[in-house]
Amino acid sequence: MQNKFAEDDTFLFAYALAVSEENAAAGKVVTAPTCGSSGILPAVMYLFYKKYNFSENRILEALAVAGLIGNLVKENASISGADVGCQGEVGTACSMAAGACAQLLGGTMYQIEYAASSGLEHHLGLTCDPIAGLVQVPCIERNAFGAQRALDSALYAIHSDGRHLVSFDNVVEVMEQTGHDLPSLYKETSLGGLAKMGLHGRNNE
Repeated sequence: MQNKFAEDDTFLFAYALAVSEENAAAGKVVTAPTCGSSGILPAVMYLFYKKYNFSENRILEALAVAGLIGNLVKENASISGADVGCQGEVGTACSMAAGACAQLLGGTMYQIEYAASSGLEHHLGLTCDPIAGLVQVPCIERNAFGAQRALDSALYAIHSDGRHLVSFDNVVEVMEQTGHDLPSLYKETSLGGLAKMGLHGRNNE
């Protein structure tokens, strides 16, 4: 059953992009945990609901797990791109979706924690690059890839016993420190990173 979830990325990408585009068009979205990262968790949950026929009750239980993970990051670090860069937004969203996915797959507490830890760990150092002042660029694309990474993190954790060296709490702590160590120009200022190149790859200098 687990291999079945790894076969079809197309729908996962489409769902993430759809939510992100709804956000960019000033439509109705649920911050999960932020508007900029709002496509990741819904994409993963909708894939399980729509394509793999998980019940609404199962999805709600998984969302509760995701909410706990997101709140742990918010209370112990930050989910603000302006504060810690995109790792705090997309990284946290990936962590939430990975933990929720592992829960849906019947993971143990150790496996769920491992999935959440991996989802955040592999976004450490991610900058916020509002190209031409547009914070959705490249956020929208990052939502699609973040959704895939969440699914991969969950599947990886499920294939293990969930025991690992770096705890979720440690990753959260490092994420906050990394974010504070990032120069401000890499955090929603449009002054560094990809944003410095401007549209169509032209350097703004």
